[in-house]
Amino acid sequence: MKTRNRALLAILGLAAGLALVWGASLAVLRNTDTPTARRDAKFINAERLIFYRLEPGKEMRVRVPIEAEELLVVTHELLPDGTPYAPEKQYQYGLQAILRAPEGILLERSIFTRTRQSKGQPQEDGTFLEESAFTTHASSQVTDEREFVLRLPKERSDHSVLYLRPAGAHGTLLARVYVRAHRTLPLLASQKLAQARAEVRAGRATFEPFEKLSQETRRWLAEEHWERLNAEGEAGTDYQIEPVYRTSFRLPLVEATESVQERLGAGRAVALNVTGPAKPLLWLWSDAAGMHPQPHGPVTVQTLSADGVTQTLELPGPVAGSPMSHPLELPAGVHTVTVRNDGKEDLRYTVEGPFESWLLPVGSRPVVPGAAAGGHVAFLPDTRRTEAFATGPACPVLELDLDPRMDASGRLVRIDARTLDRAPSKEPLRLSLTVLDAQGQPLGQTELDAMAEPAPFESADLVPLPGGALPCTPVATAAGTPDASTGEVTDLPAWVSQVASARLFLPAGARKLRVEAPRTTIVQLYSFLSGTQPLTAVPPYTDAALTGVRWRNAPLDQRSWHPMRPANLEALMQGGARMELLSQVRLEPVGPDTDTLRPSGDAVVVRPYGTPPVVEVLEAAEADSTDVVRAVSTFLEPGRAVRAQFDARTPTRPEVRLSLKDAAALGNEVEVLLDGEPLHRFTVRSTRSRELLPPLPPGEHEVLLRSSAPGLTAMLNRPPAAGSGLRSRTVYPVGPSGLRVPVRKTGPGTVTLNVVVYTPVAEGSKEPRLSVTIDGGNPVRRASVLVPHVTRAERTVLLPASTREPAMPAGRPGVRWYARTVPVTLGEDIAPGLHTVRIQAVGTEPLWARFFVFGQSLENTAPREWNRGGWQPEDTL
Repeated sequence: MKTRNRALLAILGLAAGLALVWGASLAVLRNTDTPTARRDAKFINAERLIFYRLEPGKEMRVRVPIEAEELLVVTHELLPDGTPYAPEKQYQYGLQAILRAPEGILLERSIFTRTRQSKGQPQEDGTFLEESAFTTHASSQVTDEREFVLRLPKERSDHSVLYLRPAGAHGTLLARVYVRAHRTLPLLASQKLAQARAEVRAGRATFEPFEKLSQETRRWLAEEHWERLNAEGEAGTDYQIEPVYRTSFRLPLVEATESVQERLGAGRAVALNVTGPAKPLLWLWSDAAGMHPQPHGPVTVQTLSADGVTQTLELPGPVAGSPMSHPLELPAGVHTVTVRNDGKEDLRYTVEGPFESWLLPVGSRPVVPGAAAGGHVAFLPDTRRTEAFATGPACPVLELDLDPRMDASGRLVRIDARTLDRAPSKEPLRLSLTVLDAQGQPLGQTELDAMAEPAPFESADLVPLPGGALPCTPVATAAGTPDASTGEVTDLPAWVSQVASARLFLPAGARKLRVEAPRTTIVQLYSFLSGTQPLTAVPPYTDAALTGVRWRNAPLDQRSWHPMRPANLEALMQGGARMELLSQVRLEPVGPDTDTLRPSGDAVVVRPYGTPPVVEVLEAAEADSTDVVRAVSTFLEPGRAVRAQFDARTPTRPEVRLSLKDAAALGNEVEVLLDGEPLHRFTVRSTRSRELLPPLPPGEHEVLLRSSAPGLTAMLNRPPAAGSGLRSRTVYPVGPSGLRVPVRKTGPGTVTLNVVVYTPVAEGSKEPRLSVTIDGGNPVRRASVLVPHVTRAERTVLLPASTREPAMPAGRPGVRWYARTVPVTLGEDIAPGLHTVRIQAVGTEPLWARFFVFGQSLENTAPREWNRGGWQPEDTL
């Protein structure tokens, strides 16, 4: 009995012990699921790193090892207290890096980036349990990490120091510096692990999708051998530190998602360059919300090929939530596919096709997995970014300092202006330019005025200001306003107008150029520097296989116009006036030159200076009212009757000019018959001779030449009754010493000297054949006057192919010369007066030339419309 009771007590004791253990375990589990425990776990599972705090106007110093080749600067932005979290917001900030050594500054860069905040649900008492980066202070908001890479100069001393400071006057940055001494360190052992680590670093360092990065960038991201560098000085005095907790949590990359679902704003267009044959697929859809979705406005799809063939497709707009697909058929060759949203609401689009059909420069082509196997990708436009500055009523006046030592070409400035707005505007563009001397006194003033037509393929990437205001627009300024280097960049790029471009020659005493506008206007300033090499685009944007089209915005290997920065750059940036102009590379038809005035008046022959040798040529010419009775002749051959027109207004007697091919034919008789009756008989006594005929009655008559002389040809100084006659021209041999021709400008307009060049071949030249110089290369220019083009004072010319009937040198039967016209225009930038144009032959092949100008036309009417219908290439001057 006692044994049984003891066993029962043991069982009860065991049960009580187990219950106690279970209760304690349950209490522990409950305690770990409390808000406090979860917040503690957030800190425990995060990586804690010490960052250096960079306040505005402060800097930190880091000594750089002599063997260092690259530096990695890891940064966060510390947002102002009270900044509300918004996952769609993006922030821009900049870092200024200066590498100093005993011998001076070796490197100075200002680098800018965009970032955001990644936070996840749920929240515990207002605290996010998932964050990419955070601090122990609940009021401090930290953005996601961004990395900068600095490639160091190879030649430097072992005492170089890196100085880091914020690039703007507002905003606090947190920074750490790492060094990688060698580029040849081995990659991670596992390629899969290296790929994963590289994708994580890509999310930290860039907004581009990992698969669209270049092979070099992906390899660099996979390398992991970095060592941290400490700041120099004393903590609390020379630098401040801030602990930051970081995790691997990141929100989905919106840019990567939208790279295949691009937004197409109302009235906007996108240009995609494709190499055929290809069959890309266009998708259109709308994400507009509403109980009763309505069809979107129309969409225009246009394809333009390298041979100028255009095909246009008008598509109905999609209904919200119902994607529409449209296959495109592109033959072999290069094409630009443009998609334009003609509706009033935004659209989404994507154009999918084979990766190898996506036309991009080699250095810009991304490495896409599966591309080698014929994979499809979403085509994106090749967008070029150029720096621009805004001027307007609420910004400092844009100022450009001028070097007093500049020559005439150095004082040439190009101004490109565009209006800036959130939506298309019909207000005209008005830009005022003032030239000042060394004492600040005006030397001249002019205005650029043009209509503001929207540019569907261009936009401006701005730093938005408080209240959504545009730069240089008057708004109420609030405390803590972000400056040009720090601020939200959530808004889409702003509308811009078509470019209004003009050139300006500054007077010799100019020291400053001021640019002002009554409303926000984008301005780009360029200086001209003529190069010895021809301007060529970067492959694949070459003009070799283009007919009737050309590339617009294509990058150039060499250029003549070089961008200039304003002197008050810092003040402009603080007002948000610096921006980037986004321009899409695309094919564009070559239209007629709308800037060239049509010739009017009579053609006036211009003779060269001196007494150069002359040659007479006979060429086909249409009979007109001016020259029909004076300058046109009829070609005669023995045995072939022709009908000629004899006019009583012609004061001279009829004359026959004869040429013999061989002197052996001398002594033969020639008879002229008029309407079948003998008129005149004579003997040929010279290989080149003239014979006057008796006076003839006016009217149309048949003329026949009879002779047995071999190789005889003749010209009658009367026009044919129908068709084209022959015109006698005086031409001059063009040798290496050249010919000098006077050209008079009587007003500010343009004057064109037409140079008709003759060569023994009809084909165009592949090398320059003619050198043209105006006033010895230094003509007098009109200063402080806006002009649409600039006259090149010195240039070499490729001769085009001849499209005319061949001309015949007088007295040389069977010889043919081929003519083409080379215009030499003295533009509005050339001052009125007498100028000298010199032409010289380039090469050893013979050239002959004659010269004429048209009578004075609209010389005193300078154009006031600055918008150009077509794109002007950079070397058009």
